[in-house]
This record gives sequence, C-alpha cells and structure tokens, in this order.
Amino acid sequence: MSDDTHGCPGDCGARVPRHQLACKPCWYRLPKPLRDAVNGAYRHRQQNPAAHRSALAAAMDWYRRNPAGGVS
Repeated sequence: MSDDTHGCPGDCGARVPRHQLACKPCWYRLPKPLRDAVNGAYRHRQQNPAAHRSALAAAMDWYRRNPAGGVS
C-alpha cells in the first residue's frame, strides 16, 4: 500500500497530500512572504531546484520555531 501523504509540518496531526506543504489552516499560519516564496519556487522548481529547497527549508524552520500551540 502506498501512502501519498505526509504529516503537516504545522504539528497539527493532519495528513496532507505530498504535493502540498501543509494543511490549509497551517498554511495560512505561515507568514505571507514565506508562502509567496514557497509558491514561486514551486512553480519554477524544475528550473531552480535549489530555490525550491531553500524556500521549503525556510518554511519548515518557521514551523519549528512557531509551533501550533505557541510553545517552543
């Protein structure tokens, strides 16, 4: 059996499709500049995979520093 989902990085317990970074509520918790960077890099990931990885890393770092419950 193949699981095409992963755990939401927002630490909410949701499972999201592999092509999405986070569930909708956690996605909108992410500051807009980071969302814009992830979206832009995703659209151009074939031409610039390093930018895509960098945008994802920045978003994941933000989620680690800003847990859903507000406690680090």
